[in-house]
Amino acid sequence: MPSTSCWCQPRTCPGILRRVPAFTVQACQRCVVVWSPCPIPVFCIRPARVSRFRGFFLRGDIPISRECGTRCVKHFIKWHTPPEQLNYQRFLPLFFDGLCESTFPYREFARHGVSDLLIAGTERQPLNTIMDGMRTPGEPLLQNSKRTSPRNIATFG
Repeated sequence: MPSTSCWCQPRTCPGILRRVPAFTVQACQRCVVVWSPCPIPVFCIRPARVSRFRGFFLRGDIPISRECGTRCVKHFIKWHTPPEQLNYQRFLPLFFDGLCESTFPYREFARHGVSDLLIAGTERQPLNTIMDGMRTPGEPLLQNSKRTSPRNIATFG
């Protein structure tokens, strides 16, 4: 209910009441009706942003697909290009960004992709990529507000 402050009778002044925003100097004036402040969604749960991994995968830029095992019990990743021939500077940060995903196919693709890239690469390729990612101040390797537990990252089975 808007609060009214008027020096005259409320019956004689409804035609001249002005509506003013709350918490302003105008709210202290006479013959005004104060609007209630707008609700701010501070405690609302916001969905996590779509990771770059999901965008690249949906666009078809990541050369992987899912291959079902015998009787569809175990799923594998089929690489269209062998992991040894991929550009680690480009793909390893994308797969690390995909670790923040929570939906089924993208999370599994990212987990298996990171493990395959780390296994297939030489010692210097992943290390150089991670060091370059740490040197670049505006572009961290993991760019998501949603936290991932170290268990999800370290479990590659």
